[in-house]
Amino acid sequence: IPYAKGDTFLLPEIGIMLQDKDAHYPQGSNKLLAQYPWGPGILTGGHREVTTGAVMVPGLGMLANSHLGLANFRHSDTWRMQIDEDGTDSLSLEGLKSSTLEDDVGRGSSSYHSRVLFHADKNIQRGEELFVNYGDEWFTARESWIGVIPSAKNYEEADRLIAELFSEDDGGHDVVDPQAYEVLLKDAAEKDKRLRAAFPDNVEDLPVAKDIGTARFSARSSIQSVEWIEQNGVCIDNLVSGTSTIAQAGRGAFATRTINKGAVITTTPLITLEREQLQLWEEVDGTDVGVQNKIKKEDKVLEMVGHQLLLNYCYGHVNSSLLLFPYSPTVNFINHGSKEKANAEIVWSSYPYHKGEWLNLSLKEMKELQKTGLMFDIVATKDIGLGEEVLLYYGKDWEDSWNEHIEDWTTAEHEQDGMMHKNVTDTLGVHLNQRSNSDSIILTVEEQKIQPYPPYLETVCRFKPPAEKCQDENNDYCTIRWSLSMNEIHDNLCDVISRSSIDGNDWYFARMNITNSTSNETTRYHVEFLP
Repeated sequence: IPYAKGDTFLLPEIGIMLQDKDAHYPQGSNKLLAQYPWGPGILTGGHREVTTGAVMVPGLGMLANSHLGLANFRHSDTWRMQIDEDGTDSLSLEGLKSSTLEDDVGRGSSSYHSRVLFHADKNIQRGEELFVNYGDEWFTARESWIGVIPSAKNYEEADRLIAELFSEDDGGHDVVDPQAYEVLLKDAAEKDKRLRAAFPDNVEDLPVAKDIGTARFSARSSIQSVEWIEQNGVCIDNLVSGTSTIAQAGRGAFATRTINKGAVITTTPLITLEREQLQLWEEVDGTDVGVQNKIKKEDKVLEMVGHQLLLNYCYGHVNSSLLLFPYSPTVNFINHGSKEKANAEIVWSSYPYHKGEWLNLSLKEMKELQKTGLMFDIVATKDIGLGEEVLLYYGKDWEDSWNEHIEDWTTAEHEQDGMMHKNVTDTLGVHLNQRSNSDSIILTVEEQKIQPYPPYLETVCRFKPPAEKCQDENNDYCTIRWSLSMNEIHDNLCDVISRSSIDGNDWYFARMNITNSTSNETTRYHVEFLP
């Protein structure tokens, strides 16, 4: 379907945080998994969750290729579109109360970033390939094995230089002197190798490049007919995410149309990765390296303390070191159902692009692959009605492990000054972005003495300090009125001093210490967050 500039991609997606992945698995930079993560800023507040985070975003975030000259979709900063709300719009907590409670058995089992959106950055015609922008650095860092890739500005400059090169002959035809073009290519190569890469190699191709632009010329197959797509593509809109009907499950996947038994619900490509890539390690005291889950590395004793959250979204045999991560839209919202309730199953894909011959490769060969090729089909095992939740039977091992987890669960009580911490959901309300909720307030410092936040919660204020020296200095702090900033680098830890209600909205007076990165001087600000 065509998209108009500003239209939102139809299928919201999950964002799965990778916690300090390079620290826990330093050798992962040359693995297939390293080619796909986004920076943490794609999630609301994601840059504050971990020290150096990365984010897996299936769907458009992984299926879409990147072309710097043709990028037509970008990540939607949904909270920026609704500045009157509290910045949690992309944290879709609907149905997730159970997984955010401190004393709940399901907490931490799934990502609460379940509404990552992309929107069209320009008008997109029917049949046009969707491209996202990975950023210049992604391409320059991989230049040794993917080649020299032009930037958007390189394509624009090449278009301008080609237009200047053309002149009309006596018959009114556009012509180019081949020798002049050779000189142009030589000059471009000396100026910038990425600029040279934006030009066609052959002078005969210049008229077409001039008409459609050098960026489109470099990817002429990026626009296809509807007939070609129907013949070569697969349907990926049979599923949409919504609040699951299953306790502890958070979000689920629901059928957008009636699906008959035996029909393919969706098809998904797979990333192959090693189980050890998802292990989390922590330095511990002692030298008892021989015990389970402990290793010695560079004179340090490390203990495996858990796994990346991504493990909960991978498929694999319990005794295999190889994992498979599916990344078509909405597939990672499909929850577990019992043998009786499950209405779908996973099979190797019948799609022509599935590389079934890879199944004969050795484990070592599979781990060394730097591209995707394996695919799953998710097939209906029963007739599925419109709006019905799609469920997979994860297997007896998974079911037994979950039941064991429930039996072994003990509530983690965090005490401070003899008082229990209230969890985020109970303190702020289930729907954090509903301003009408009387509980959706930020507590002041004094209020937190009676009703403290849990230890994993920080209060952050988005405030850009003025470039000039504060005009209202009072003792050791500066009192100033808040001004809107859209940049997450202006997030600062802060303490809320007081709160006022104006026309039904809550506004705050906060203090924070901000250090100037140039002078290294720290200024204490008292900021009035008022309309």
